[in-house]
Order: sequence, then C-alpha cells, then structure tokens
Amino acid sequence: MISEDGYPTPETLYKIISFDPYSGNLDEFVKYIINNWVNGYPAEFDSETRILKLSTGGWSGCESVIGALQDNKVFWMLFWYSTTRGGNYEFRNLVDKRVSK
Repeated sequence: MISEDGYPTPETLYKIISFDPYSGNLDEFVKYIINNWVNGYPAEFDSETRILKLSTGGWSGCESVIGALQDNKVFWMLFWYSTTRGGNYEFRNLVDKRVSK
C-alpha cells in the first residue's frame, strides 16, 4: 500500500523484506512491487524474458522500496543483476526457485 503522500507504508516495506522467494508466489510478488512503485519511472516487467526494471527517478519512496528489496537478502542474491547511475535497477531470471519433487 501507498500512503496519502505517495510513500510505501511500513507494512508494504515489511512485506517486501519478508518475502520468501523459495516458498512465495514470485509472479504475485512482482505484481506487488509494480503496484507499489509510484512516483519513479514506470516499472517494466517482461514476462517472456523474466526481467524487471525499476528506475527510482530519485524519488525517496522508490528508494525505500529498493532498500527493502536489498534487505531481502535471498531475493537480492537470486535476482539482482545490475545497478546503473540514475537509480536504475535490473532483476533477471525471475522464476520460481522452488525445487520440484
């Protein structure tokens, strides 16, 4: 959720930090990130290549979301691909990491 002033709520940031890529629904999580990405440049997700691109545009609310993603060590380790100047982040190979039985 986003507050009245356009910032992610503490509950939103907690949900991002606590998401487990091994047991959670990754597609729903990506949708959640996109739905809570406001005031930066529009989030881009390519469902074929499984690449998510986020650009903060310097907006502190978006920087908070990026900080929460960084605090989610497993997500960051598995999917972060690059960061470039200007607050541009790319996440790749966004597929379920659950082991098939």
